[in-house]
Amino acid sequence: MDTFLPWEAARAKNVELTDANGILSGRFAPTVRKPIAKLPSGKAAFGMADVVVLNDPITGQGSNNASKCAKIYLDAIIAHGDKPFDQAWMQATFDPFWDYVQYVTGWTNALLQPPPPHVLNIMGAAQGIPVLAKRIANCFDEPLDLFPWFAVPEEADKYLKSLAA
Repeated sequence: MDTFLPWEAARAKNVELTDANGILSGRFAPTVRKPIAKLPSGKAAFGMADVVVLNDPITGQGSNNASKCAKIYLDAIIAHGDKPFDQAWMQATFDPFWDYVQYVTGWTNALLQPPPPHVLNIMGAAQGIPVLAKRIANCFDEPLDLFPWFAVPEEADKYLKSLAA
């Protein structure tokens, strides 16, 4: 951290695992599920965070997605008042989360594949353009900032040209 993220190193100096199992081992398939499930009783259950959108941990977005989902759901609950929390409300509440997390999922899935030429160009350029390197690093906090320039080759070219100007 001293070498690659010196501005974070002091803050993480005393970081420890929460327990002996606080490590990642193995892999699992990223999965996107419908946000509403029907229980045997006929009632609806409303899923959130990685119950509904499970990403590979390569981008470290599990807790970010859970926090952002919880905030979206909390705001929707408060705004809803005393009206029924029916399936239409559940879907309308999930939709803003999907509007965010679909890009996180796209980025995460992209990093599980060999990088296409435009991503190699971005990463190569980041070695000599500190503002680009910092932007990429900060995308772990705000992945939507990667779009569209990380996903679309023409947007990547346009963005790299603007940085060179």
